[in-house]
Amino acid sequence: MPRVSFYTLGCKLNTYDTEWYQEQFAQAGYEVVPFGQVADVTVVNTCTVTGQGDAQSRQALRKAARVSPDATLVAVGCYAQTDPDALLALPEVDLVVGMEARGRLLDLINATCSIGRSHVARGRAKDFQEMDISAFGGRSRAFVKVQEGCDQFCSFCIIPFARGRSRSRSVESAVAQVRRLVQAGYREVVLTGVHIGDYASNGAALLDLLTAVEEIEGLARFRVSSIEAAFIPDAEIDLFARSKKFCRHLHVPLQSGDDRILSAMRRPYTSAQYRDLMRNLSDRIPGIGLGADVMVGFPGEDEEAFENTFKLIEEIPLVYLHVFPYSPRQDTPAAKMPHQVEPRVKAARAARLRDLGARKADTFRREAVGQTFEVLFEGRRDPEAGLLNGLTDTYIRVFAPGPDAATHRIVPVRIERVEGDRAIGRIVGEVDAGVSVSDSLELPVWQG
Repeated sequence: MPRVSFYTLGCKLNTYDTEWYQEQFAQAGYEVVPFGQVADVTVVNTCTVTGQGDAQSRQALRKAARVSPDATLVAVGCYAQTDPDALLALPEVDLVVGMEARGRLLDLINATCSIGRSHVARGRAKDFQEMDISAFGGRSRAFVKVQEGCDQFCSFCIIPFARGRSRSRSVESAVAQVRRLVQAGYREVVLTGVHIGDYASNGAALLDLLTAVEEIEGLARFRVSSIEAAFIPDAEIDLFARSKKFCRHLHVPLQSGDDRILSAMRRPYTSAQYRDLMRNLSDRIPGIGLGADVMVGFPGEDEEAFENTFKLIEEIPLVYLHVFPYSPRQDTPAAKMPHQVEPRVKAARAARLRDLGARKADTFRREAVGQTFEVLFEGRRDPEAGLLNGLTDTYIRVFAPGPDAATHRIVPVRIERVEGDRAIGRIVGEVDAGVSVSDSLELPVWQG
């Protein structure tokens, strides 16, 4: 039996794609082994959203070649789409597969094993590619990709070039996928996409999809992944506020709190509009955990612009920050803009915002002390203390003592204290022996 390993960089979409690849290979008779073990084929699902993503992708490919020097080494994903020649120039790489060709990954690898290296599978996807998954790599939550690509073309972003134009899965298909996962035992699903707020299929908008998902029998809760501020209408907030299944957690990219920079970025909102949205969400959905991407060092960002961003984040109810420095991306307008910011300035600004984010997250956790939350515990215990760990609907990671029967289940937990960046709690009541994903599936031990 040939052995294959996978390594995934980047976003939830890449994670989803890798899960689909793994199922295809397993069904074809491959043994899927953890990355880092000797394999006959190694697939690295690359990321190119930043220069760091490019570098980490190359590092993973080189590591794979050191572990399995005789393996067929494959690069797939966004970096493989935007700069395939750079990847194929690496002597270790045998095959580079772009986004349009990823559905033929198994056939392309088999062909490459026969003809040798130096092969690039190019192309750009035009239609939504349905890639159904029956199990999700042993995880407690399952992702369901409902949208792909982006038409927004922010001046700094390469993703439209990597993932193509916006396209969406039909409501019927998405609902059927969620139902299959629920039948397999999953209690929570995460609806994901590149620009999920732009979801549109056969006249249906995201609100229609969310309404349909809300009605799926047996689904305990669902999340919506990163959604743009300009694409959250009042009707969706109404649904979130009254829903019994929506997880009180949204990630709404900010990027900058300065209107001049937002305009240069081609972001379709102002700082005031973003502020009003965050306050509206917080007022309408008490306890919601709000997160954001924030970019520092965009071309032309001076001290005043940065301070505007810092002050905005200070005053609005954001509790989770993903801070990253601007990285020039090939063929994007921002890469050619004047007044590029020095790396040391970017690093200093990123450090200040990360410190602010850590303080806001700590406050959010401490406000939860004494409250009881429904926590979906994962299958692996914390290696340091042996505690169960999982997520509240508000995205607080909670650690608690408890039996193995609690893994992969949603259990009431009272948060008792905060230790560093950890919320520590105790299970309220007895853990029932009901069916969970761990009972109804023989979960594979795939690792991305």
